[in-house]
Amino acid sequence: MDKEKFEKLIFKFHNKELSSEEKVEFEYFLSSSDEARKIFHQWNLVYKASEALSINKEIPQIPFSLAEKKTINWRRWLANSAAIITIPLILGFTYLLIDKYKTGPVVYNEVAATNAKVVNISLPDGSKVSLYAGSTLKYPDRFSDEERLVILDGEGTFEVKSNPKNPFYVETTDGTRVKAYGTKFSVRDYDADNTIQVYLERGIVDFNSPRLNHPITMKPDTRLVFNKTDRKYTISNSTPNEYDAYEQGVLLFNNKPLEEVVQKLNRVYGVDIVIQDESLKEYRFTATIKDESIYQIMNMLSLSTPQLEWKRQGQKIILTQKLKSKI
Repeated sequence: MDKEKFEKLIFKFHNKELSSEEKVEFEYFLSSSDEARKIFHQWNLVYKASEALSINKEIPQIPFSLAEKKTINWRRWLANSAAIITIPLILGFTYLLIDKYKTGPVVYNEVAATNAKVVNISLPDGSKVSLYAGSTLKYPDRFSDEERLVILDGEGTFEVKSNPKNPFYVETTDGTRVKAYGTKFSVRDYDADNTIQVYLERGIVDFNSPRLNHPITMKPDTRLVFNKTDRKYTISNSTPNEYDAYEQGVLLFNNKPLEEVVQKLNRVYGVDIVIQDESLKEYRFTATIKDESIYQIMNMLSLSTPQLEWKRQGQKIILTQKLKSKI
């Protein structure tokens, strides 16, 4: 790398004198060389610290011009300038400047929540995520200035740090997007499910699916259920009890269809429960589950639904409808 040339470009960058060609060259240096990024960060420490201390008169501003014939010893100037900047102040600016001038390709993190676990994640912008069993979340090591995008496969609760100029998006695997600016909401979209569900606790979000012609705006304390097959949706009043309980390690079912209950149990307990009779899927189930084993839960199901019985079959649990003769 041509250090002398790059240091001249740094001065022109801060004096806003870079031509289009020089800007391309300057960005190439930053994107292709760790050494260039280190030099740039060091120079910015001095530049910003001098502004904060209001000692610009003591540190001469030396704009660079192509017409100048005079040779400037940039390294000596940098060393002399740095000598009069207090070390604590430089350290104070280090984090801000390194974060601001990060370059290079964006790196994506992927976090998975295993069975019976709630994984708490802090995103680069300070937003918080609770990721639920059987789910994965992909997010970048830094967000762009245009949008904050994360990709969810499964279920999670998002508490988004407010930024009206930079919307936050949760995108699911089928391209559905939930857009927010600063709010708290939950999204559930597993590949195996026939529905997508969004619960909004506070703020406002827009729900948009490739299957829809227009976004749907949601208000606080409402739940949207979108059917992937027929593209119909319902919005109803709701409360956050289910997700609040989940974060505390409690499963709360309030008049839920048996099919949905089984899907949740399979993910949380890592089991394979099969509903053998289609007629059972719409039976409703209400319960609060904290420390019960999967077999205790199966007994609860059979007691609350007299038409249902269960049995173990190899590694599976089979739910069937009782024969009339057995009732």
